[in-house]
Amino acid sequence: MGITARGAWEAVKRHFREMGRDIQKEDFSVIGVGDMSGDVFGNGMLLSEHIRLVAAFDHRHIFLDPNADAATSFAERQRMFALPRSSWDDYNKSLIGKGGGVFARTLKEIPLSDEVRALIGSDAAGGRSPYFRPFRA
Repeated sequence: MGITARGAWEAVKRHFREMGRDIQKEDFSVIGVGDMSGDVFGNGMLLSEHIRLVAAFDHRHIFLDPNADAATSFAERQRMFALPRSSWDDYNKSLIGKGGGVFARTLKEIPLSDEVRALIGSDAAGGRSPYFRPFRA
């Protein structure tokens, strides 16, 4: 089922339905791997207007929007999907909520805002770095 966007989406809907949630009517947060130009990920991120895409990454960028608005981000994802060969860098940065951004995967470190640390459950206290170091082989 997970080979196509539709098949994966049906599996996701069933998973949430078993937990008593209707993701076609209720907002929910998503963290994903891919971009809006990709067939499966891009199509999948347009199958519900209630997706709050809070983070995503691909081989070029890391996208973070810890306070994503479902309606605003849905319209922006539609716009990007229609752009040929789009990347997260094409996302309208003025639509990204406080603490978020689009970061190149080539960066050695990405400073984590308070909002992103809260999203991922990170605590910079106790000697932990307030930076994310993207993995590169």
